[in-house]
Amino acid sequence: MSLAARIATEGARMAEACTACGACVQACPMTSFATGIAEADPTEVAAGMRALLRGAEASRVSLAWIGACTRSAACNSACPEKLDVALMMRFASMRARGALDGVPLLPVKTDSGWSARVKGFARLGLTEQEQAEWL
Repeated sequence: MSLAARIATEGARMAEACTACGACVQACPMTSFATGIAEADPTEVAAGMRALLRGAEASRVSLAWIGACTRSAACNSACPEKLDVALMMRFASMRARGALDGVPLLPVKTDSGWSARVKGFARLGLTEQEQAEWL
């Protein structure tokens, strides 16, 4: 089995265990930074991520949430099913960016340092004022 096939299989397995309750979306520190997520129903946003993991279509707002993920893992402790939501988001991001199969649904970043900078900010635990100044 190829790595892409293994990731797709594991992502689908995790999606089956997810109830799409939306607790992960509510716990996410990035919801206010991506278009439409803060106003959306958290259960619908989570259901879109789950659908993408299953190989189905995801809503625009779910794709925005997946694209905004900084791997803070705040979602993990919020999950009542005790799933590794951060890993699910990583798998969903791979699928959304076309790394597993097909055409990318999200833009693929070409700045190799971008991800490291975003992860650095996510780990700093910035205050709201600092986030407004820096992000």
